[in-house]
Amino acid sequence: MDEIVQLLSFLFSFLFGFGFHIMTRWHFKITETYSTLLKYVTTILFVINIVLFYVYIMYHLNDGVLHIYFLLFVAFGFLMFDFVQKHVKLPGFLSSKVEKNIH
Repeated sequence: MDEIVQLLSFLFSFLFGFGFHIMTRWHFKITETYSTLLKYVTTILFVINIVLFYVYIMYHLNDGVLHIYFLLFVAFGFLMFDFVQKHVKLPGFLSSKVEKNIH
């Protein structure tokens, strides 16, 4: 794998962590009124779909090569979005859109 493809894979993995955090918060907001069994079932299906989507994109991006550091970048992006959301002040218009859709 050449350097450009590897850097694109890192960038995609990091941004995928951001998107995964947003989709996870949205999923839990939607399922908060479900019964416990339905929450477990929908969460399992949600995670399976997210993982398949990540593998599909990585397959097209770098021929399906998955390394542990790509997954670490997904986790880093997930945690970084949480940090950014709590500690960084967004501009007024963007902040209202993010807060309305996530919280």
